Amino acid sequence: MLIKRNFLIKTLFLFLCGNTFGQHNNFEGTLLKTSNTKISVGGYFRFLNYHRHVKDLFGDSSRPYVFRADDEFNSPTMSLELGITNKNIGYLKTQLYLFEPFSGIVSDVDYFKLNRKGISIQVGRKTKIGNVKLTSGGINFLRLSDFTLSSARQVRNSLFDRNAWTNVWSINTQYENYYKESDYERAADFGKRQFSGFHLDISEMPKQFGVEMIYGKTPFNILGFDYISAIRIKKDYRLNSFSSGYMSSSGLDNTINGYRFYNRIINSTYKCNLNEWKLSGELAFGQYAFESENIKNNGVAAEFTLKPSKRVVNFPLFVEGYYISPDFVNVHSSLINGSVAQFSSQTESFDGASLPDGARPFGAVMAPIHIKTNNRFGINLNTEFDIGKFKFNIGNGFSREIVNDTNLITFFHKVNGLYFSRVERFQSVTGPYNNLTTFFRGYYESLWIDNSVNSQIFKSFNVLLLNLKYQTKIFNKQLFLFYLGEFHSVQDFTTPFPVFTNKAFVRNQFHEIDGYLQVSNNIALIGYYGREFINANRKTALGNILDSDNQFNPKRGKGRVYGFGLDYSISKRSCIYLRFKNVNYNDESFENEHYNGYEATAELKVFF
Repeated sequence: MLIKRNFLIKTLFLFLCGNTFGQHNNFEGTLLKTSNTKISVGGYFRFLNYHRHVKDLFGDSSRPYVFRADDEFNSPTMSLELGITNKNIGYLKTQLYLFEPFSGIVSDVDYFKLNRKGISIQVGRKTKIGNVKLTSGGINFLRLSDFTLSSARQVRNSLFDRNAWTNVWSINTQYENYYKESDYERAADFGKRQFSGFHLDISEMPKQFGVEMIYGKTPFNILGFDYISAIRIKKDYRLNSFSSGYMSSSGLDNTINGYRFYNRIINSTYKCNLNEWKLSGELAFGQYAFESENIKNNGVAAEFTLKPSKRVVNFPLFVEGYYISPDFVNVHSSLINGSVAQFSSQTESFDGASLPDGARPFGAVMAPIHIKTNNRFGINLNTEFDIGKFKFNIGNGFSREIVNDTNLITFFHKVNGLYFSRVERFQSVTGPYNNLTTFFRGYYESLWIDNSVNSQIFKSFNVLLLNLKYQTKIFNKQLFLFYLGEFHSVQDFTTPFPVFTNKAFVRNQFHEIDGYLQVSNNIALIGYYGREFINANRKTALGNILDSDNQFNPKRGKGRVYGFGLDYSISKRSCIYLRFKNVNYNDESFENEHYNGYEATAELKVFF
């Protein structure tokens, strides 16, 4: 197999580096330019100095001070991109990623298993069959579709915290973009899945066809004999576009036992314009199998998004519906797996190897509005409108489980998530009651509904999201204020909006406020304040702290985060970001379920 793959790549490389073609590509920093050839270099450098102290972690006050020269998530520090473009031959681009920490990761065991093969090569040319592009190796970000290869596109979130892939903007630019439109591309990995391997993309083919093929790994191909492959055929027709594809993720669960497993998906996508009505969606059929457990199951998934004509609804309205069966699963997509135990974080189906990044929360998941989960059907409504200088972005979602297969409820800690995920990195069983799981830049919690109650119901889920944005000037300097509120509930009856009383098994609230003040042309001050409230009723597990009435109570968690920072723009392509955050969480019903501390970061990022 390896010999065949190497032969295929060499053949494609020679083909793409053949003669007679014209292709336009943009690379930063031209080093050499002639009438036919341009050699250029680009990339970025990122240095992050990180400090943290946990004053109290579940009753432990002896935690050491932490000083690091990385972000604790194994992210690249430098990207170097070299491009050669020739009007008659085509282009060749190489990309090199360099990593931290400086001391290596030999003893740093709890890190996300990101691909560290940092060299990527891309070649392309225009031929009679279309524009051909081949990428091999390295770290690349791809998106095929929601149900195949993707990650969640969270467009309504706080801008206070940065990550390794976040772009660099001049002062005011990012916040002004967010004020005008929530759905903008803010980072290289926005909505895309990290991928390493071979990616062939042929576009602008005759009859408006296109072909895309991949073979390689994502971070969720966890074993040596575990690869993902896919093919997608695209077709444009006037203002409409369609695609059909096949994806397979398969391998051996262990090099000793060698039992096969696979996950296969056939899908079709569509994007149509019908008399100013816009309709898009996807249909998929999936199958997974584990030879070691003699399991083979099938599932289906469907989704659509409808935007009515402005002549019918004079403000933006998006209606989204979906149905995802209990046995449709794909860890390489943005879907949460709440019902297939073999692909959960605690699975033993891979003979001792576990899925990285916490995989996904398992059970009856209280998912954000931008993420879907299997064993669920539902509908989301999203709209946005202006009132004076205020911009409102509102989303409301309802969903219901298809099969009641668990009394386990899981939910995210949105406000405190990033801090705690650094303190307890990539742990599937942690906390004083072993019910917390940390993943990449977040964590979730699990609790149980009384089984005698759960066996007689179907669970319904609601989420309401309110994003309020305001822009003004103080002493002729730009001021941006953003509020983001998110309200969740899960209960045993159907309701159009979240439940705010004890009729809900669990109800959560998250409140975040961002402030951004321009001080000068190259300096801005940043402020952040967040609260989270986690409450359950008496049909869930009770705590172990007696109240004034000598009673035990269900979960009553409260989190608080405040932070401030400074952005200093050195140039349009370079900036220094300083951040400080103080974090506190306490559950009044459970002993030792509390933590508090702070973290500080100093980041320099330069694009060249």
